[in-house]
Amino acid sequence: MILALLGWLWAGEPSSESPPPDTASVASVYDGDTMTLSTGDRVRLRWVNAPELKPLEAYGMEAREFVAEMVLQKSVRLLYGSTTRDGYGRLLAGVELEGNNLSIAILQQGLGHLFVIPPDSTDLAPFIAAQEKARSARRGIWSSERFQGVLHITSFHANADGDDRSNVNGEYLRICNVSSQPQDLAGFRIADIGGTSWTFPMVIVPAGNTVKIHSGKGADQLDPTSQLAIYLGSSDPIWNNTRDRATIYDRYGRVVDTREHQVEDPNP
Repeated sequence: MILALLGWLWAGEPSSESPPPDTASVASVYDGDTMTLSTGDRVRLRWVNAPELKPLEAYGMEAREFVAEMVLQKSVRLLYGSTTRDGYGRLLAGVELEGNNLSIAILQQGLGHLFVIPPDSTDLAPFIAAQEKARSARRGIWSSERFQGVLHITSFHANADGDDRSNVNGEYLRICNVSSQPQDLAGFRIADIGGTSWTFPMVIVPAGNTVKIHSGKGADQLDPTSQLAIYLGSSDPIWNNTRDRATIYDRYGRVVDTREHQVEDPNP
């Protein structure tokens, strides 16, 4: 574990303008989908979303240790899509070692779920098959309560940048379809901690893809070749910046997933 973190802390900071390497050795592993290369580049792994370490989620430690055992201090091949870096300057890349795709290996172990950011022309059939095998065996995350439904909340930005009242769409959640089939969200709804809810329009989310749920107003983006997005239509902020909870219900009123937002008290 210590070795997995040391390279993360010591690796140099390359420029975001640096050409992305085709091969490199892995200097450190931060978590199940984030690592640092010997070049100093940080990598956000494509095709998979692993449990978080902060706050610690179920199987987060296991995912990190599995990835570290597979790739730490080893030379890997980087697999890029149409976008090579994200907004944080990290490389967006798949990782291949001796012909084995790391994301598929993680999915097979149930230590993450399929996570696709379009545009992406990859044949996802092997990834979906690996995930479904783990789900059927209730392996890893698929044994936990939060992964029994077809949707999973991967991020919850309850506090928008700046003044929430002038940046209502800065409040958003990202929701992933963790099933093996496309899901139509028409009739699903999302509720805050007080029980106020908003019903989703028709939006078809392919397997492994995500939809961003913005609080404010805008034109829904329903083309799956780009990032899907829907707007709840509120003129005012929805989520409490200090503490709130987002819960998704299916069209039959069953809880699909829930996620807390809470700011830690600096003076407990």
